[in-house]
Amino acid sequence: MPAPPLRAQVKALYKDLLFLGRDYPLGYAYFRTRLHRAFAAQSHLRDEPAIHACISRGEFVKREIEALYYLKKYRALRERYGAPASAEVEAMRRIEREEEEEEGR
Repeated sequence: MPAPPLRAQVKALYKDLLFLGRDYPLGYAYFRTRLHRAFAAQSHLRDEPAIHACISRGEFVKREIEALYYLKKYRALRERYGAPASAEVEAMRRIEREEEEEEGR
């Protein structure tokens, strides 16, 4: 049985990943079963370096999932509200410069 601090880290990682699974595109049930299988496949580990390696890999996966969720939200916002095209930006800058020149006269 792994040391209690390692067990606590593994459980916390599992809970964090379950929490992130709520927004998974294929659904929570799909994510939960895959997560459970992934953790069960590593349940035979007993040495601390191997457990630490798996925890660090799990933390990496957690960060990647968070990054993908942020990217998904960013893309949705950008699609809804749009980013002005570069030609529009140049036209706006030219208009602003012309207005500044008129104010300076």
